[in-house]
Amino acid sequence: MKLRSRLIAILAASLGLALFIYVLKQTGLTEIAGRVRSLGAGFLLILAISATRYLSRSLAWQRCMPPTDRNVSFWVLLRARLAGEAIGDLTFGPVVAEPLKLLALGDKLALSSGISSLAVENIAYTISSCFMVMAGAVALLTSVGLAESMRSALTVSLAVVASVVVISLLAIRRRWALGSIVATWLVKRLIGNDARQQWLLAKIKHLRELEEYVFDFYAARPKDFLLVALCEIAFHVAGMCEIFATLRLLGVELSLTTAFLLEAINRAINIAFIFVPALVGVDEASTGLVTEALGFGAAAGVTLAVVRKIRMFCWIAVGLVFLSLSRAQRNKAAATVD
Repeated sequence: MKLRSRLIAILAASLGLALFIYVLKQTGLTEIAGRVRSLGAGFLLILAISATRYLSRSLAWQRCMPPTDRNVSFWVLLRARLAGEAIGDLTFGPVVAEPLKLLALGDKLALSSGISSLAVENIAYTISSCFMVMAGAVALLTSVGLAESMRSALTVSLAVVASVVVISLLAIRRRWALGSIVATWLVKRLIGNDARQQWLLAKIKHLRELEEYVFDFYAARPKDFLLVALCEIAFHVAGMCEIFATLRLLGVELSLTTAFLLEAINRAINIAFIFVPALVGVDEASTGLVTEALGFGAAAGVTLAVVRKIRMFCWIAVGLVFLSLSRAQRNKAAATVD
C-alpha cells in the first residue's frame, strides 16, 4: 500500500474511531454494554446466520468460474474469501480484499480465471445491493414520515442509483465495452509519450478480454446466472435475518419488513462509506439515527451496530488465521522448490 493510501486509511480510521467514541458516549456506554451482554448464547445464532453470507458468496464465486476451472474446492474458496475480506474490512474494502483472495488461493486457480470470476461475482453483488438500496428507499418514501428535504435527497439518490443499474444492465445486455472504450479514449488524449501510451493500450486489451468474459457469462450461461442471482439474494436475506434476530434478542419488537428496511439502509452505508475501515463510527451513528426515526430509540440501533462489529471482528480473526495458513503453505512450497 502506497504512503498516500496508508495516510488516507489512518485518517479514515481515526475519524471513524472518534465518531464511534462520541456516539457511544452520547447514547450511554453502560446501557449499550448491558444490552450486548444480554445476548448471551444468542450471539452464536447471530454468528451462524452471518456465516451463510460468506457461504452464499463463495458459492456464487465458484459458479462464476469457467466450468473447466471448477476443480477448486468450495472450502478453499471460502477460506480465501474470509482471508481477503479480513484485511479488506480493516482497510479499503474490495480494493484490498479482492487481490488478497487470489493471493490466498495461490496456484489452485489460474490468475485469469480468478480475476474474471471475481469480477462477475462482484458485479452481481453490486447490482443486487443497488436493488436492495432502491427497494429500501421506496419503502422509506412510502411508509415513513420524512422531512421534505430528506424526501428530496432520497428521491434524487434513488434516481441516481436506478440510472446506474439501468445503464449497467444495458451495457451487459448489449455488450457495451464502456470500461475499455473510456480507458482507451483517456489514454490517447492524456498520454503524450508513445511508448507509455502503447504499454497502457496493451494493458487495456486485458480489460477488454475481461469485459467479454462478463458479457459471455450473462448471455451464454443462464443456469449459472440464475444460481449466482439466488446466492446474492440469499446474502441479503441472511443480512435481514441477522438484524431481525439481533434486535429480537435485544428485546426490540420489529417486523421482517422493518428488518428488510434496516438491511437496505445498511447496504447503502456500506456502499457510501466503503473507505472507512470496518465502518467504525459510521455504522453506529447512522443506524442509531434510523432506529430512532423508526421509534425504537437510538440505543437499539447503536447496539445493533456494535454487535455487528463484534461479529465482524470474529470473522476477521478467522480470516487472519486462514491468511496465515495460506502464507505458511506458500513459504513451505517455495522452500521445497528451492
